[in-house]
Amino acid sequence: MIKGVNRRVVEITSTDSDYFEKAVLYVRSDKSEVPAVRLEAEAREYIRSLVPEKPRSVPLALKLGAAAASAAALTLIIYLIICL
Repeated sequence: MIKGVNRRVVEITSTDSDYFEKAVLYVRSDKSEVPAVRLEAEAREYIRSLVPEKPRSVPLALKLGAAAASAAALTLIIYLIICL
């Protein structure tokens, strides 16, 4: 069944989500006079608040550097304990 009601719709096609490719938001009737640019900005902000941020991975070189620095520090501590 299709209702014959005119409604404004904002469609976001780039959601930055691994699961969803598109979002469709229906504009409230009391906000139908808001400019399209503002509606799209509000829709993008709303979608951004729903999608969790992707965890930032630490570069492998930084991980290896930290491991090497830890090993060097441990070696130095052991050397000082043995020699002194």
